[in-house]
Amino acid sequence: MQTELPGDAVLPSPTPRPTVKATDVADLISYIHHTLGFPPRNSLTAISLAGRSLGAVLRCDWDRDAVVAWPAHSSYARQFAAHLASDRRADGCVAVLFRDGPSDSAAAGSHSDPAATEPLSGEPTSASDRMLAVALERELAEAGLPLKEMWLVTQGRAWHVDCPHPAACHGHGTSVALVETSVINASLILEGSVVSDEPQGSGLPSPAPDFSPELLAAVVHVAELGVPAPRLDDDPDEPFGPFGQYLPGDSEDEESEALSDWLKDWDRVLTGGTLPEGPYARSLLAAGLMRVTWRDCLLASACFSLERAVSGAAWLGTVPSSVAESLGTEPREVNGVLFTSVILAASRRGPDWERLAHLWTACAGLLPEVTGRAASVLRCLAAWVEWARGRGSAAGRILEECRLDDPEYSLGELLGEIVDRGMLSGWAGRRETAWSATSRWTG
Repeated sequence: MQTELPGDAVLPSPTPRPTVKATDVADLISYIHHTLGFPPRNSLTAISLAGRSLGAVLRCDWDRDAVVAWPAHSSYARQFAAHLASDRRADGCVAVLFRDGPSDSAAAGSHSDPAATEPLSGEPTSASDRMLAVALERELAEAGLPLKEMWLVTQGRAWHVDCPHPAACHGHGTSVALVETSVINASLILEGSVVSDEPQGSGLPSPAPDFSPELLAAVVHVAELGVPAPRLDDDPDEPFGPFGQYLPGDSEDEESEALSDWLKDWDRVLTGGTLPEGPYARSLLAAGLMRVTWRDCLLASACFSLERAVSGAAWLGTVPSSVAESLGTEPREVNGVLFTSVILAASRRGPDWERLAHLWTACAGLLPEVTGRAASVLRCLAAWVEWARGRGSAAGRILEECRLDDPEYSLGELLGEIVDRGMLSGWAGRRETAWSATSRWTG
């Protein structure tokens, strides 16, 4: 769902981005590294172009052993082009294929000697690489995004994929070490951007082996809030109606107060505060996530603001209106529409990437102290943040661990299906809302 309602309009950047000119392939590679936050491996990436301006970066896993025959190349290129076409302002693109080679692991963490910056005359491109280039050129042209050029990065160097003769192609065989001294690299570092190694595994710590007394007490406390009401499926443990609406009971005031306090505690974390010092207080932050409506309200709060999230949830009827009143807001339709757009990252308004970065960090900080379903929620929230950023592979690695430990968790199943289908986050597909080097929080 996308909406053009007044409260959901795209906001212009308050400070114009300084203009930096990309002059060679080292600049393009550096731009990709900073936008993704890491140097990709075994990936096809593309930078969308709007005239002479660099735009969004799309990255997809590439396994040349799995994509062999022409139909597989064509299908892969078609899906890739469809993702890139979500950038409506783009009118062209540049593609870079990153492929691990025998010397890549050694070259990635060290600076090459001066002699290594001289171009080589070898030709590491394969028939599969050239077949992919042909498929991409065709599919991208049909999508209105003509492929300007395609590079292969392997064995520490960058090569034109379809170069008739090395001398005829500028930069053919350029050392990737030149990325370190590129103009774009220096400019983005000055803006606070950081490039790290691509995370191995999920990048998250392991959950606790068992329930702590504090977590057990917090789970019991959250479960006892409110009066359970039967659903249409006669589930006695679900205190919400068949469509997630709150069903009031004798303890409505108690639950409203508890939810308000919980959201305010989380809001302090989302605005840059540290996790509470007491183990029970930290456990309570995680335990509240086991209530679906609390979890969804927190996710909307992390994306936008506490007031917008509660206003939208109250308008939808998923939390009592008294919660909105206690937080100084009121139910509003525009915030209800915004609330429903969160899970698919489909709003025209971009999220607050700094708040989402704090959410990811908090999930990682709480995970070693929890277990069971509470750990599953924390993993799924961290995976969702990665997916919203456009990092589907990182999200998939987290979800793989979650589904292995808790295969029946519904949110894990839903997010797993989204990632497995290669669905691109709505925010990631639009340069105005995409997470990038200049919008990424690096604290």
